[in-house]
Formats: sequence, C-alpha cells, structure tokens
Amino acid sequence: MWWPLLLAYLLAAVVLIYSYVQWTRRKMYAMLASMSSPKTLPVIGHAYKFFNVSPEALAKTIRYFRRFPSPVCLHMGPLPHVVVFDPESIQVVLNSQHCLQKPHQYSFLWIPRTLMCAPVHMWKTQRKAFNPAFGPAILGSFVPVFNEKCAILMEILEQHVGKPQRDFTRDILKCTLDQIYVTAFECEFNMQLSPDGDKSMDLFESYVGFVTKRFFSVWKYPDFIYRWTKAYRKQMLCCTTYFNEVLEKIVRHVDIDRRVNDLCGEQSVEKYHNFVYCLSKYLQAQGPIPREDILAHFGFMIFAGNETTAKTINAVLLMLAMHPEIQERCFLEVAAVCPIENQYISAEDVSNLTYLEMVCKETMRLFPVAAMLARVATSDVKLNDRQTIPANTRIIIGTYQIHRDPKIWGPNSNRFDPDHFLPDNVAKRHPYSYIPFSGGPRNCLGPRFAWLSMKTIIAFILRQYRLNTSLKFDQLKVAYGVLLTIANGCPMTIEKR
Repeated sequence: MWWPLLLAYLLAAVVLIYSYVQWTRRKMYAMLASMSSPKTLPVIGHAYKFFNVSPEALAKTIRYFRRFPSPVCLHMGPLPHVVVFDPESIQVVLNSQHCLQKPHQYSFLWIPRTLMCAPVHMWKTQRKAFNPAFGPAILGSFVPVFNEKCAILMEILEQHVGKPQRDFTRDILKCTLDQIYVTAFECEFNMQLSPDGDKSMDLFESYVGFVTKRFFSVWKYPDFIYRWTKAYRKQMLCCTTYFNEVLEKIVRHVDIDRRVNDLCGEQSVEKYHNFVYCLSKYLQAQGPIPREDILAHFGFMIFAGNETTAKTINAVLLMLAMHPEIQERCFLEVAAVCPIENQYISAEDVSNLTYLEMVCKETMRLFPVAAMLARVATSDVKLNDRQTIPANTRIIIGTYQIHRDPKIWGPNSNRFDPDHFLPDNVAKRHPYSYIPFSGGPRNCLGPRFAWLSMKTIIAFILRQYRLNTSLKFDQLKVAYGVLLTIANGCPMTIEKR
C-alpha cells in the first residue's frame, strides 16, 4: 500500500516545517519567555480559550488572563500576542514610534484608509489634516447646534414621562447623530424626527453585528476565507445599503467634488475648519481618490463621533439612575450653573460642571467603550530592563483591565465612586492608569468634542428630568465587541422635576 508511505512523508514535512519555523523564531521566543503566560496547547496555543466565545463570555475569559502579571504572552496559533495592562508598559507602547501600526482585525470595519485604520504613513498625513476640525478654535461654533438638538431631545423624552421603563439609547444616538451631521458635514437632516433616523440606526446596528461576529470567529480572519461565507455576503449587502442610502446622501448634500474644486481655484475662501472642510483640503492635496474611500471617511466620522459618545452618555445616565444621591448632587451643580429650564448652555457653563465631569470620568473608567486597543510592533520595543516585545508581535492594551485594577484604584475598584477623580486622587496615579481616549500620538482625535457634547446633553436632561431604574449595579454585565456595551441595556424611567 502506498498511502502509509505518503502519510509518513507528509508528517515528516510538517515536522520539518514546524521545526524550521521554531528555529527561525528562536530569538523572538527567548524574548517572550521573560513574560508570564498560561499553559498552552500544541500548535493552537491559547486559541482554544477564544473558540466560539460570545461577547458576554469574553469578559470571563479575559478575567482568567488577568490572574497573570502584565505583560502576558498569548499564542493564538502561530501568532504571538503580548497583553499589557500595567501603566508603565502601556505608556511605553502608546508612545513608541514602533507601535503606531494597527493589526489586521481593524480592517474588519471595512474603512481601511481612514484615520482609524490607515497604515502609519497615511495616518500621519490625515491626522495633521483633520486636527483643526476638533481644535478649541472651532468648538465654540458647535455650542448652538448642541443646544438646538438637545432641545428637540427634551421634547421627545417628554413623551415618556411617567411611562414604563425603557432604554433611551436610540434617542440619545439620534441626538448625537444630528449633532455630527450639522457640525461635521453641515447637513440638517433632523434624524431625531425623521424615519431616516431609525433606518440609519438599523443598518448600522446590523453592520456592527457582522463585524463583531467576525471578531469572535478566528477562522473567518483570513479575507480569502471570509469572502466565501454567507456572513460576508450579508455584511456586503448591509454595507452597500448603508453607503448608498445614508452616506451617499451626505455626499450629495455637501457636494464634495465642488468643494475640492473650489479649493483649487481663486474662489477658495478660508473658513472655519470643520471636518468636511478639512477632508476637502486633504482630498485636494492627495489627488484623485476612489469614491468608496470618501464614503469610508464619512462612515468613520459617524462611527467615531457618534457611537462612542452616545454609548458613554447612556452609561452615565444609567449610573445616575442607580445612584440617586449622586444624581441629586449633579442636578444641584447644573441648577447652580444654568438654573433656567430652557437656558442656553455655553461652553463656559460646561467647563464649570466639574462634578458632572467626575461622574462621566468614573463611568468611562468602569465602562470604557474602547475596552481593548491593539497595535503591531514594527521593531523590538523595550518595556523595561527585563522585558522586550519582539518585532512583528501584536500588542493588546487592556483598557478595561487597567481601569479596574485594585492596585491602582483600591479594594473597591469595581464600585462606582466619582471621588476617584478628585484632584488629589488623580495626582497620585500614573497618567496612563486611565486611558478612555487612548494615549500617545495615535490617540483619539476628538475628546474635546466628546466632552462638550456629553456634558451638554446630560445637563439638559438632569435640569428637566429625574432618572430611575430597577436595575442594580451588581447585576450589570458587559459585552465585548467592536465597542464595549452594557449587556443588560440601560432601562430607565423619567419623571419631571
């Protein structure tokens, strides 16, 4: 029989290839050996811990790896990953010029040449081009828009006073979406009152759902495999519909081609540098860019500026509903700064809401929307005198883990306590023990925008409504995905003050 001999040759070939790979990686493995690591299985390493894990179950899996001191080495099949969740290592990684590259998983969002996912050389150009769109010089012009959209939200919430408990996530999402459309794109689509608002939400939720499922199906990571799956076809349909029915509407309204052409001619006028203006200047400097790239830039802006802010606002409101004494203190602060029910809230008013800011920071500590960040080491990165991350290693930054580390936040690190952000307590902590907006050169572009939007919306709500919930803090569970979410939802009732 010839097949036993063939099998023997195949096994010998596998052993030789495996041995050769191990030998060529001997320097890398020597570096990784200095790090803590759970026991692994042959060939697949720690991948079995993540096989078919759900977004809710991933939190339990991650708690298992937290038993080991940072940095932790994980082997996902042949690919080594280093997980860091101590402030010193995180500071090194986020500030290293060799850790600016994003890993392959970011490409699952299908916005590959945007600020979030672009390769380093492209990201540097884009970051410089888009910085003015979120600088302090322009934020003041956004304040009237925030007030106007909040006033519409108050009318919508009025309809639910005294009614059964419900999740207001969509209402907040449509409010922040309206803010983004006007401030970034100069589009007045009034998504809070239009059926297009819910349609847009449905499409986006479906799209994020497909991306999340791919995150938790390792076998779908290679693009050539994923393209053969039913999930790919459904995601493609959802993405095409979203681009054609939502993003193309923005493109038509802003007339991006005309804006780019105007910048090339004599009629170019320096105006306030919102996102669409900065994008037009960037496109004009780069030359012809595919239409899908322009749509991707719009999609990135909506995702980065809307989803993250709205989810944080909902989590803050839920924390206030769960802690009535803290809610009352926030209300008294808002009432002292801007006491009249429909009073315009200025940027100066927002800056004076210091306790409300502490509450928001504590919520972002416990429920950071970006629960994990990831980078690729393009060269060896020395963490300390004993440990070095080898080149071509994927690095995972555990935001959620460091935000709940008892060594940093004390024995009650899993409890909600805004006093964590009293100035004296902040001064005692390492600056990289709290990174809700990431850190280093490739950090979040728009934290000032987010703060202004969040505090304005929350102040409007607290000034008119009292929040309650039957949900208890100890019942809360988190779900990992594209963004971290509270798996229980944010059910609340509201009553007039």
